[in-house]
Amino acid sequence: MFDATALGAITDELNEKILHGRVQDIVQIDELAFALEIYARHTRQYLYLSAHPTNARVHLVSQKVRAGGQTPSPLLLLLRKHVENAFVDSITQLPHERVLKIQFDQSAEGLSTLVIETIGRYSNLILVDPGGMVIDSLKRIGPQINRTRVVLPKHIYVLPPPQSKLTLATLTTSDISRILSLDRSALLWQVLVKTIAGVSPLLAREIAYRSQGTTDALCDPIQSQEVVRILGKISHAPWQPTLAFEEGEPIAFAPYTLTQFADTQPFDSISFAVETFFGTPESYASIKEPLLVQLAEARDRLARKRDSLAESLPIESEIDRLRRSGELILAYASHIRVGQRTLKAVTETGIVEIPLDPNQSAVENAQLYFREYRRSQDAAARVPTLLAMANADLEYAEQMQIDLELAENRAEIDTVIATAREAGLLPTTSQKAKAKPSEPRRFTSHDGFTILVGKNARQNEGLTFHRAKPNDLWLHARNVAGAHVVILQAGQEIPESTVTEGAALAAHFSQARDDSRVDVIVTSRKNVHRVRGGRPGMVTVREERVITVVPSGQGS
Repeated sequence: MFDATALGAITDELNEKILHGRVQDIVQIDELAFALEIYARHTRQYLYLSAHPTNARVHLVSQKVRAGGQTPSPLLLLLRKHVENAFVDSITQLPHERVLKIQFDQSAEGLSTLVIETIGRYSNLILVDPGGMVIDSLKRIGPQINRTRVVLPKHIYVLPPPQSKLTLATLTTSDISRILSLDRSALLWQVLVKTIAGVSPLLAREIAYRSQGTTDALCDPIQSQEVVRILGKISHAPWQPTLAFEEGEPIAFAPYTLTQFADTQPFDSISFAVETFFGTPESYASIKEPLLVQLAEARDRLARKRDSLAESLPIESEIDRLRRSGELILAYASHIRVGQRTLKAVTETGIVEIPLDPNQSAVENAQLYFREYRRSQDAAARVPTLLAMANADLEYAEQMQIDLELAENRAEIDTVIATAREAGLLPTTSQKAKAKPSEPRRFTSHDGFTILVGKNARQNEGLTFHRAKPNDLWLHARNVAGAHVVILQAGQEIPESTVTEGAALAAHFSQARDDSRVDVIVTSRKNVHRVRGGRPGMVTVREERVITVVPSGQGS
């Protein structure tokens, strides 16, 4: 949603409010977010920078943001060296892209440029010297991840590859007429996204709605001039920041009036609109840390229980040995003397030695073996079910851990807390966490397909069994806790390139997100079934295939 048009409006606002200001302080809020305090025009301004894969953005916030309390990252230390006490020299946006460059001038270190790439799962913060050399970056991308675009210290900074699309600067009515004539059965918004640089799904749907009265309008060359007119009007200043609501909850923001929604609210500032949509940035590390410790303890308890049950599960040959021992003792009862410690019995497979209790009679020894045989039989019948339940509980605890680690705002954290308490993984308190409903993470593949990613176990359940259709594609990192990922088919064949993008997201939003390569299962949604009696989001899968991908956060 933070698209090139939104960044254009942000760029104009930053040039108006912080250009030539001085950076007074820099803090790291969490692993992927920073804040700069800038004194400009006799006012303290607070600039928020996020490289989170699902909500990467840059904008001003209304109040000072506190540090998260974690160990300072290398990038934070270098920002303090090169940027703190520096003046903001220039603020420019890469045309039609979600890339912002802020150049700083410091008396001690000279010029440096902070590149903020808000390009979804490939988002990054990169500090560059005057010669274009990378000083450091938040996410280091080596050649093993991306050969064509290495982002490492002492390497030349390379811009993201340009889109092979039409540009707004040179776009003509004849261009639009040509692309709308190619397939009149195609959705207008999808064609605009695929063919024009900087046009996001939200912007494209707004153009479709304004030109034809519906976001699902089909391509119509007759509307070419109107499409160009609308695009030119809403993709440049003067801006009209707007927030759209549904049932009182914000669902979209844009720097133009969102006529496609019934409930909207205008804002004087695009930054304030974005902040209202995402919520006031704050450090969630201090909230998560004790909860993650409690979940880890719960997970360890369940692991010990699982291991204990596994150890108590008798093997079939041992059960049979106990029965045969009892039978052989009875068969040889007349040959067993008082005080005898071992019985050597001849069987069809050879001589078997059976330990005896010298203080018990032959019959009593046989009864001991039969008693142990019945106990083992009972365990063999009972323990597998208990073991399966213990494994399910352990998997769910691991799911809660990954849900909490990936929660990006207070509402998502509260949802995990409430779910974990219901499962007995966190202690209950008098103050109940409210689990507010939220939308899955939404991505658009390079081919124009919508990819939805569940944010937690409850949302996984809803996404898979209520939102997805039978022929949509379903993906999940193999054998680890993680998000359910659904690629919406929308009546079209999903290309393998989109499947790979969806798999990379499934890998990133999983317990294996830090691995260099991750196996991901892919199947049709109709092949996914709930675990009977299981926790929300627990499923069984059939007819899947497995592909191996690089998690999306590790490079483009």
